[in-house]
Amino acid sequence: MELSELSSIKPRQIKLLQENGITDIKSLSMSVPRDLEDIEGISGKASTKLIWDARDVMGMSSFKQVSEIEENYDFLKTGSERFDDILNGGVSTGRLTEVFGSFKSGKTNLAHTLAITCQMPIDEGGLDGAVLYIDTENTFSKSKIERIARRFGMEPKKALANIYHARIYSTDHQFQMIRAADQAVIEKNARLIVVDSLMALMRSEYVGIGMLASRQQVLNKMLHELSRIAETHNVAVLLTNQVATFMKGSYSANDAIGGNIVAHGCHFRIQFKTKGFSANTSLERTAIIVDAPDLAPEVASFFITEAGISDTEKVEYLLDEEEEKVPVKKITKKKKSSKKKAVATKSAELSDPLESL
Repeated sequence: MELSELSSIKPRQIKLLQENGITDIKSLSMSVPRDLEDIEGISGKASTKLIWDARDVMGMSSFKQVSEIEENYDFLKTGSERFDDILNGGVSTGRLTEVFGSFKSGKTNLAHTLAITCQMPIDEGGLDGAVLYIDTENTFSKSKIERIARRFGMEPKKALANIYHARIYSTDHQFQMIRAADQAVIEKNARLIVVDSLMALMRSEYVGIGMLASRQQVLNKMLHELSRIAETHNVAVLLTNQVATFMKGSYSANDAIGGNIVAHGCHFRIQFKTKGFSANTSLERTAIIVDAPDLAPEVASFFITEAGISDTEKVEYLLDEEEEKVPVKKITKKKKSSKKKAVATKSAELSDPLESL
């Protein structure tokens, strides 16, 4: 529903809200009064009234029978059927999915694969939409995207044109682009938001126990904003996350960083593990469902390949790589003019001493 359909809102307020990424009544109803107060021209009293009125329109001010609740989740296939099976069809829309693991465990590989499968038709396991890719580690690869596109029978140039990339340089920049994603989802018909990775920049900027509270507050705002966007627009959100090694008695174990804020803020938490003592021992990986609202804690194995994640170590390409054809210029010999030929003949005749006798 458009903001103009709200009876208590003024035209100037509509313009101010739209400039700050709030474009409809649903997104307004899920906002926080404190955030609207930061917008110059909207007072604290007005922000509360607007949000409460929006909630009344959306039917959020009363309790509903559970039988009336409609779940309209779509599922995005991952490239591995075994992984899809434990996810009940793939990565869910409308909710946040966190994937954490050590380096080279396949997190970015999954992100690239989903960036292609998202563009596929819904009846083929895709979402038939574009992708917003928030890249905090500079690990996005166009060549990998092209290979994955050919694997699924998609033209590489068309696939690349449907992915909108943002290279992030600071935590503040990351939050800015997450806020910008709200409007970009509408403008670009995006069905998937990728944040690769969630904690990389915060881990370097907020150092020490003294900055932990500040970091967690920023992190909480990011997750709340992403969750609101996911639910408002029914898009899938994939968050990759790094790990830290913790000592548990005489043993060590890897766990996701971000603490309880991330643990409670993400709907699905999946851990990727490598096989063997080294990440290069094998290309086989294990996906473990650590936490999910409606899934059992299951395990699935898959492989990371040059063309995304797969059930097998080798993948088949539905679209062969196009060979670049370099046009060959035909070299044509220039014909000598008859005048030059005549002169040459004459000079040749004169050059013969016997002809002068």
